[in-house]
Amino acid sequence: MKVSYETLKQEFKRVLLARNVREDIAEECATMFADTTESGVYSHGVNRFPRFISQLEKGDIVPEATPTKVLSLGAIEQWDAHQAIGNLTAKKMMDRAMEIADQFGIGVVALKNANHWMRGGGYGWQAAEKGYIGICWTNSIAVMPPWGAKECRIGTNPLIIAVPTSPITMVDMSCSMYSYGMLEVHRLAGRQTFVDAGFDDEGNLTRDPGTVEKNRRLLPMGFWKGSGLSIALDMIATLLSNGLSVAEVTEEKDDEYCVSQIFIAIEVDRLIDGKTKDEKLNKIMDYVKTAERADPDVAIRLPGHEFTAIRAENKANGIPVDDSVWEKIKSL
Repeated sequence: MKVSYETLKQEFKRVLLARNVREDIAEECATMFADTTESGVYSHGVNRFPRFISQLEKGDIVPEATPTKVLSLGAIEQWDAHQAIGNLTAKKMMDRAMEIADQFGIGVVALKNANHWMRGGGYGWQAAEKGYIGICWTNSIAVMPPWGAKECRIGTNPLIIAVPTSPITMVDMSCSMYSYGMLEVHRLAGRQTFVDAGFDDEGNLTRDPGTVEKNRRLLPMGFWKGSGLSIALDMIATLLSNGLSVAEVTEEKDDEYCVSQIFIAIEVDRLIDGKTKDEKLNKIMDYVKTAERADPDVAIRLPGHEFTAIRAENKANGIPVDDSVWEKIKSL
């Protein structure tokens, strides 16, 4: 089925208000969930909303909590989220990173006791829209086996890198081949994943999303490389924020909350003049796009360039929402 942006947003807001979330907070949170969904990131928008509400009801999320600064070391700051709403806090932290970058050229905000930030790409996009390079990542609960293991001991630890091109170029990637949210998208659509997503119970590679959702044997992106990147990102986030690691979140909490996150903004305009910047970026994009295609009917992909078209399509024709997900939200 398809629903309008306003219908989706109002439904999100209704559910939040029914749980005594303050009106201004409910409005901003509902808007961010609707924006994420309209951009085509259904896995971390509409599909994720019921789990978000479950964590809110359990007390993992403290809706009226206010993040506070713990430490300032010039271009680097430590903040404590106090388990505030994840997407609202992340937006504030990237705004703060840009403010610091205005002073020092680069701004780094390390956040502890954070909740799931939903669509991580939104915060890289937020920086790139204003002309900054945006980099951010988060650790998580242990939901993926390290390379060579069967047991989950590392996080998917999404990493985002956004560059202020036109349209914005952005990598938004989990350290696994597929996030659990994207596995759900494929399962709900009744299809296999496009490449191997994980291992089945016998240790064979599989593209069946339901199997990997159940046994949690996700395949790290790039095999041992994704596993290694996940571990390194966890270490850096833990050290810079003085927050919890994947191991600590997994062992000390009953769900994914109190995670550690990093937000980096780099001011470009004082490093290179605008004309030269645009010429160099356009040269890179044109050089990539003009390569001989492997399939003449399939365009060469530049990361993040699809979101502008997806959002325009959803704005014009309605946002696709899985029937079962919509019924679940309507029942909340």
